[in-house]
Amino acid sequence: MVEQLTVTERDLRRMLDVIDRGRQAGPDEVFPRELMRALAELIPADDVTFQVSRPLDREFVAYEEVTLQDVYPGEGWEDLFWRSYWGEDVCSRPQRTGDYESVWKISDYLSTSQLARSPIGEWFRVIGVRSEIAVPFPASGAEDRRLLLFRGTGRDFTERERLLLRMLRPHFIEAHRDLERRRAGIPDLTSRQLQLLRLVAEGHSNTQIARRLFVAEGTVRKHLENIYERLGVSSRTAAVATAFPLSA
Repeated sequence: MVEQLTVTERDLRRMLDVIDRGRQAGPDEVFPRELMRALAELIPADDVTFQVSRPLDREFVAYEEVTLQDVYPGEGWEDLFWRSYWGEDVCSRPQRTGDYESVWKISDYLSTSQLARSPIGEWFRVIGVRSEIAVPFPASGAEDRRLLLFRGTGRDFTERERLLLRMLRPHFIEAHRDLERRRAGIPDLTSRQLQLLRLVAEGHSNTQIARRLFVAEGTVRKHLENIYERLGVSSRTAAVATAFPLSA
């Protein structure tokens, strides 16, 4: 029998809080820490980590972490991490499958006994983790970006919690893009302007954009004029290049 998943009004309010707190990031943060704290309240987790790495080069680029306990894995931890990463399909799932959208759990791949005997199980014992759920971000060249939630004790993450993460994933991605834009000194755009400009970036004409957004073509032109003025540019190409310097 298929499990019936439901999202309550309380869930939706708390999800909105997660999204809102994503706008509070400081310029030195790799990913909004307040968003991660709010997420750990919505989906209880001992650790929430945003990780940027280059798996093929076996190196880390950056990370942001909100944790209830600090664990130092000791000397040689990077070698152990990368052995666990490539030793099982579960950690390197996006690279092996090309799927950078699906939220996945360790338990999707390994039973408790299989995990105990695996390279990732060895890594989990070192850092005191029992279960993990991963939210992948769109591929960006050789870089892998993902948001990870860990639990050291208690039950595994549920299907309902996976559903909440799937619903929040587009907002996580937008929060990260917004932080990158601010770090690059790009003027802030409204959500509507960003939506319109993404359609421009995809190659849609003003007429096509108007149909998609259910507005008049003149409204699209006015939005574009406002975008040009805010970004200090004079063309569609320049606006896209300025607003999205790091395509993701």
